[in-house]
Amino acid sequence: MDIIAADGISVTFNPKGGIIHDLVIDVDGSEKLRPLHRAPWVRSGETLPEGVAPVESRLAGDFFCAPFGKSSPDLPIHGWSANGAWDSAGQRTGDDRSLTVTYRLRETIEGARLTKRITLCPGHPVVYQSHVFEGGRGHIPIAHHAMVHVPGGARLSFSSKASGGTLAAALEIDPTRGRSILAYPQKFEALSSVRRADGGFSDASFYPFDSGHEDLVILPETSGVRLGWSVALAAKDGFLFFAVKDARLLPQTILWMSNGGRDYPPWNSRHHAVLGIEEAAAALLPGGHTDDEAALTGLHLAPGKATEIRYAFGAIPAPPGWTRVAQIRLSKDSITLIDAGGDSRALPFHGAHFDGLL
Repeated sequence: MDIIAADGISVTFNPKGGIIHDLVIDVDGSEKLRPLHRAPWVRSGETLPEGVAPVESRLAGDFFCAPFGKSSPDLPIHGWSANGAWDSAGQRTGDDRSLTVTYRLRETIEGARLTKRITLCPGHPVVYQSHVFEGGRGHIPIAHHAMVHVPGGARLSFSSKASGGTLAAALEIDPTRGRSILAYPQKFEALSSVRRADGGFSDASFYPFDSGHEDLVILPETSGVRLGWSVALAAKDGFLFFAVKDARLLPQTILWMSNGGRDYPPWNSRHHAVLGIEEAAAALLPGGHTDDEAALTGLHLAPGKATEIRYAFGAIPAPPGWTRVAQIRLSKDSITLIDAGGDSRALPFHGAHFDGLL
């Protein structure tokens, strides 16, 4: 494990799988926030059965998936970017005392080389990341796979979304192995009213909304959105998690709701109140896409072509009295979170990370 640190913030990075294993944010020198999830078997260090993919055996924090979701006998789920070996390629300090650490994936992805950069800035409660693909050939789905643990519940909010939906089939279809409780497939106009398999409806904008289930919903950005954002306000658990992305290349937010719905190893019905907030480009909604549903379904690789995927996430203590983040505004040097009640918090932010999008 590598420790990357700046004043007030540190991350633990696992080069095996390229996982941001832990994030620690100092709050006024008196409190430490650790918003990212680590699976029970990761915390215990137990030995897992053969056949568990490396990314699942190390399940924690945030990692980059390329190709997202796909697996084969020769390719573990979420691809080599989440299962392979990342080699250190140096670090540099910027004029503003920011620290950027670079890694390169040892394996190739459809022939492409992949470089990861993690940047921390003193006093910023934010982890800035970029992934640069060079060369290769083909079309692949991609995603960041950040996870939080919210046993006290979290109110979710997002940048402007088109209508959402579910997969063609449930995540868990064999009742002897697990359970999904939402209806598959479906299209819905609001996350606050998602149809269940039993004919009822759930407000999935607050999670967990039930128990003992494994579900997934897809939320495409509205056409034309350049900077997308996602928020989980976990008031009882004491934190507000936020993520910002280049929505032109990551035009969907996928919510993985893992709440005790898998009975087989290593899950064993003990993976509760875990929310994956996965910023993605993937063809998951059945029936095709229209222009106003942000039709990008992956990344196109080509010889001589380089593409950079930019993303950032962070956390602050849950502000007292806040109920739902209604808006996020970015500038060159700040990010402002605005509650539905009108209160706001302005934080330092490295706007140059999203150069050309502000």
